[in-house]
Amino acid sequence: MSIRYAQHLVPRPVLSPVDIVSAATNTTHMKVTGHHATFLVYFGTITGDSVVVTVEESSAASTTSAEAVPFRYRLSSAHTASTWGAVTTADSAGVIVTAAQDDMILLVEVDPSDLSDGDNYLSVLVSPEASCSAVEVAAIGIQEERYKATNPKSST
Repeated sequence: MSIRYAQHLVPRPVLSPVDIVSAATNTTHMKVTGHHATFLVYFGTITGDSVVVTVEESSAASTTSAEAVPFRYRLSSAHTASTWGAVTTADSAGVIVTAAQDDMILLVEVDPSDLSDGDNYLSVLVSPEASCSAVEVAAIGIQEERYKATNPKSST
């Protein structure tokens, strides 16, 4: 028996819940094997300053050849409500999430056709600004698979 959701949209953990106060942190790289690549970046407490979120493409599962790329995103309301902001396009400089937007989810989507030839790995870079004293974050990568499968392709 299988779970229908996981045959089409395959979730993958890419960043365990962590407090990234002092350093920019990349999620695990996700090899793009499907029609779309989506990341759910869930922010807990953000204290102090803002956080810059960018998406990077690379030719391997490392940041050595990484380059920032444009993406589309939506920001949820806080967990006490269930609304989403408008779909917005971010350039390669990314999007800023402020301390007032803690307890929200940033839904990030990248169309694989927008990637450079040979760059089929994606990661999200979360960069706290100087005066942050807490940035709790976790992320899940989701791919819409090309072909329905009980055991989807590896993302590594």
